Amino acid sequence: MTPAGKSSGLILDGAAVVVVGGARTGISAARFLAGRGARVTLTDMAELTAKEAELSRLRDLGVVTDLGRHDRKTFFGADLIVLSPGVPLFAEPVAEASKRGVRIIGEVELAFRFLDAPIIAVTGTNGKTTTTALLGDILAACGKEVLVGGNIGTPLIDFVPDSGKVAGPVDYIVAEISSFQLEAIETFDPRVALLLNITPDHLDRYRSYEEYIAAKLEIFTNQTVRDIAVLNRDDELVTARTRHIAARRLYFSRAHREPGGVWYDGTGIVSTIDGANDVYNPRESRLAGVHNIENMMAAVAGAAAVGCRGDGVDKAIRDFVPHAHRLQHVLTTPSGVSFYDDSKATNVGAAVKSIESFAGGLHVIVGGVDKGGSYAPLKEALRKRARGLYLIGEAAPVIERELSGIVPIASVGTIQEAVRLAGERAKSGDTVLLAPACSSFDQYRNYQERGEDFIRNVKRFFGDGKQE
Repeated sequence: MTPAGKSSGLILDGAAVVVVGGARTGISAARFLAGRGARVTLTDMAELTAKEAELSRLRDLGVVTDLGRHDRKTFFGADLIVLSPGVPLFAEPVAEASKRGVRIIGEVELAFRFLDAPIIAVTGTNGKTTTTALLGDILAACGKEVLVGGNIGTPLIDFVPDSGKVAGPVDYIVAEISSFQLEAIETFDPRVALLLNITPDHLDRYRSYEEYIAAKLEIFTNQTVRDIAVLNRDDELVTARTRHIAARRLYFSRAHREPGGVWYDGTGIVSTIDGANDVYNPRESRLAGVHNIENMMAAVAGAAAVGCRGDGVDKAIRDFVPHAHRLQHVLTTPSGVSFYDDSKATNVGAAVKSIESFAGGLHVIVGGVDKGGSYAPLKEALRKRARGLYLIGEAAPVIERELSGIVPIASVGTIQEAVRLAGERAKSGDTVLLAPACSSFDQYRNYQERGEDFIRNVKRFFGDGKQE
């Protein structure tokens, strides 16, 4: 039984449970399951030598760690398999275990069955982290007790009331939820679900764009008429594919007025949800770019959906500190050349939004690991705003083939050379922008490391500028 007294529907005491993936989520899930009396095996294809202290604590709780391999017999003999987000349902031996009738869920589903507080879930191809964090700040500014986690950082399983990590009652849990996490849900039912946008992404994991879309739409599957969906009216795919969901729909729009919803009038964010007539000021926010107007509107709508409005919203927007590597100003040189780090633009849709945030004079650094989609959506934005394109990483030949003739292209290989060359070619008033449209795993461990390398090289070559 959960602390609230509802049945979780899972019998864990004595059950054989395999947790797949030994990163932060998997370790938290294994700890929770062991505490509920399950016979837990944590398995990962990596050796996880850097996590030995955490693994040792799990072993003290009775968890078996099976590393550097996946033992098929362990999978096939399990009562339950709990997947970390990075593990797809089609991975072997997960898929084979499913065929044999083994129940498979993700950590989000596991956590949901034991959580007390209502969940506000945020998904979409781009903008999830910013919207989730801002929404959490808005609710806190309105006096709510809020936990923020999921794909943004803290696994939801750590928010279960008797986990030892939650102090006192919680009004809402605001959770960033990825398509990976939505693949393995059964009953997950957020009180409010935000879908920010859908553009091609992760086609290196999904067999088709349609499969990726279907994963995103899972967020609405278990919602009922008592729940709320916050949707981007300007995204035609979002509006078309959510017409028949059960939840009450609230829309936000940057393109036109949205009576009963949220829109941008050119200077302010207007909310008329539930008969309100509130106007919030985004101009003092540190969030740059047109896409962040959309993120702010979504957060305003999500907060209004649970009755949060007024001065606290403006204060949260004004005081919000963006996460690093999201259209982050690095410096402006004495000659007037600005450098911006948007390393988090890891897909084409995000890179388009990033480029569209500037009027022109752009020198754009693109490349990394190709994710299987087309780079064609970049053409119009580059044609209107860019003076040059600087290609890095494994995807450089593919990008050059698709974008040849749009703007001058230099295939330079590394961020170091891209920064140096773009900075030398840029004129006063120009901007050098890192908007990779690719993942980072060819040259870096993650997008954060790529962004730090960009910043390091900007300061190395042009470090006399005004920094933020």
